[in-house]
Amino acid sequence: MNERWRKTFLNYSQLEEHKKKVEEAKSIIHKALQTCQKPYVAFSGGKDSLCVLHLVSSIQKDVFVVHWDYGRYFIPKELHEEILEIARAFSSNVMVFTSDRYEKEKRNAYNIWGKEFFEKVVPKLAKEGFDCVFLGLRKEESSSRRIRIKNNIYITPMREFYPTANWTWLDVWAYIVSNNIRYLSIYDKYGEVLGYHRARFITFFDPQFDKYGSENVDGVLMWRFRNVE
Repeated sequence: MNERWRKTFLNYSQLEEHKKKVEEAKSIIHKALQTCQKPYVAFSGGKDSLCVLHLVSSIQKDVFVVHWDYGRYFIPKELHEEILEIARAFSSNVMVFTSDRYEKEKRNAYNIWGKEFFEKVVPKLAKEGFDCVFLGLRKEESSSRRIRIKNNIYITPMREFYPTANWTWLDVWAYIVSNNIRYLSIYDKYGEVLGYHRARFITFFDPQFDKYGSENVDGVLMWRFRNVE
């Protein structure tokens, strides 16, 4: 991250508005932990779930972390290793789930996570006693997430908590930079070209995100991962 962006985020982190949001997030986590017996943090590797993982682990050490592996055709192996390194710096209880369909179907795989995570992984977690999950969802991201958060629409049988629901992208980066948190290196590649307000971490060369222009950007910035052997 260049110095101009870093100073911008550090300056923003000093605003009372941002500090208030951080305290509200911590309050949500404290209250949730008082009612949950066995929580976990859903960690994609992205900036939002990173903030939530840092917040929760600062209150409850070695919290359980659940990560879904999209396979090497959608997330380059070296980047996935980076994701796991970041997660394991916060907890020794990192659980990784995936599907063998990624290797079979390669980039033709579609909606694997949506089907297999909720039909196989979630029931397994519930059976093992997990009763709530911390998610890095923010209202700013989309109208569907706003509605989901506002109406407490759970998509799992567990209670869901969104500590950073009211955060903006500026709050996210201000928190990361001011706390000197390691984040995925890919963000600096996207951020310097698109701006950090538009830098998103999603699966690469994934047809379902073509409508956002991701394939064009991936082809320029991540061209060496286009063909996976």
